[in-house]
Amino acid sequence: MKEEFKKYLEDVDIIGAIGEKVERIYDFYREICPDEITGIFITDYIKEDGERVYENLWFFSEKYCMEAKQFITTDDFDITPIKSRIIYWELKKQDYDFKKATEKSRLHLEFKLDTGINGVLKASKGNCDYLRDIILKYIRTNLKE
Repeated sequence: MKEEFKKYLEDVDIIGAIGEKVERIYDFYREICPDEITGIFITDYIKEDGERVYENLWFFSEKYCMEAKQFITTDDFDITPIKSRIIYWELKKQDYDFKKATEKSRLHLEFKLDTGINGVLKASKGNCDYLRDIILKYIRTNLKE
């Protein structure tokens, strides 16, 4: 796995067996994605009791996005072309200035492709900075004109 992906996992507190599962999923997607995988993101949110919940694992390449849904407990994988296919995106933010995340920061992105497929990415705390980078690198640049 790429060093920047390992750093990301550490930054969002993914360690041990869950980190090993992420690595196995990454290896799987490397086999089926025709492009080099250049981005990683894990959706997360904070429950009312303060517990952090991790939901879906995303990988990105120049032309594709890949999602492992409920990756901790299931093996449910998909891949779809993303290059110039995004027709809509909506961003909701809370306590986040799109510059530097805090413990209270929350970010929620929903995007739709011209194929009818949609994606939802959520972030809390420092993960908001990573979602911001995903938006700038893969979502904004793939808006269909």
